[in-house]
Amino acid sequence: MVVGGAVTGAQQDERARNSLQDTGEVLAACQRVGQRLDTVPAVTAARRWQGLVDAGFARVTAYPEVRSWARDHCNAFIELDIEPTARAHAVQVLSKVPQIVSISIISSGRDLFLTVLAPDLATLSRIVLQQFQHLPGLRRTRTHAITTVYGEGNHWRLGALEPHRSAHRAHQPPGTPVVWKDRHREVLRALGDGRRPAAEIAAATGRSGATVRRWLNEMTTGGLLALRCEVAQPITGWPIAATFWARVPPDELDRTAALLTELPEVRLCAAVTGSDNLVMTLWLRSLSDIQRLEAELAERLPGVALTDRAVTLHAAKRMGCLLDDNGRITGVVAIDPWAPG
Repeated sequence: MVVGGAVTGAQQDERARNSLQDTGEVLAACQRVGQRLDTVPAVTAARRWQGLVDAGFARVTAYPEVRSWARDHCNAFIELDIEPTARAHAVQVLSKVPQIVSISIISSGRDLFLTVLAPDLATLSRIVLQQFQHLPGLRRTRTHAITTVYGEGNHWRLGALEPHRSAHRAHQPPGTPVVWKDRHREVLRALGDGRRPAAEIAAATGRSGATVRRWLNEMTTGGLLALRCEVAQPITGWPIAATFWARVPPDELDRTAALLTELPEVRLCAAVTGSDNLVMTLWLRSLSDIQRLEAELAERLPGVALTDRAVTLHAAKRMGCLLDDNGRITGVVAIDPWAPG
């Protein structure tokens, strides 16, 4: 809403969050944000961005691009059943594991829902069969390997920008695909903050700034590295998170997933192993949207059988960001799929 023909500071903050979702690069993001908000100087955009970070409302995260990672490595959703009195301790312990990128406490007969990035099946097996077994109160685990990621959160938008500004999103043509090498792992480990300057990464890794910038460019254009602006969910206007499980005929899976990823509520859509072969994570404006969306899916995609749905009671960790009870970002655990157990 525009008041008296002028955009309020709060509205500019929301648009800045949305714009930074599109321009979360390590260098010069604030200058581009200022340009896209017309009247906001780069220094003002930078100051407002830092205010959002300091308040725990936003942070740029860096992590392996999960669609290419699913093709070449190992992604998984893991459900854990934990004794209620042991849940808080389990979340505290699991939050420190660099391969566990997201942790949610959810409803519908599940306690914890984890997203894991591992370099290979052997590493995933070690986490599930060895590390988890030391958790007090653990009753059961269910592991669903991800076979294809169709849509992921770094493409999800708040929708705060006007259409003509949204059309200005920079689309960088894909470069030649590359594979993860030791130098890329060095950079990833140093990128606890996705906007960390190349000079700081160079100092942390003992490399030159020019070398780090070349490696970063190689990682982003080669489809290895994803950068996204993680926003505290309660301030987005989409305060409800939910997960849907579905069964889709195998020959309809690609087409169905492509249609699902076009829905504004869908943040993640992935094919998985198990009796249910599709999982969606959603952000919604209200609990009633769950029923509305189910009816919409039944009408538009009658071949999709929703088998279960769950509401997130608390997100404790999202793509490496640690979250408090109000959804604010309190810290970060750098994502490192190769970290020792």
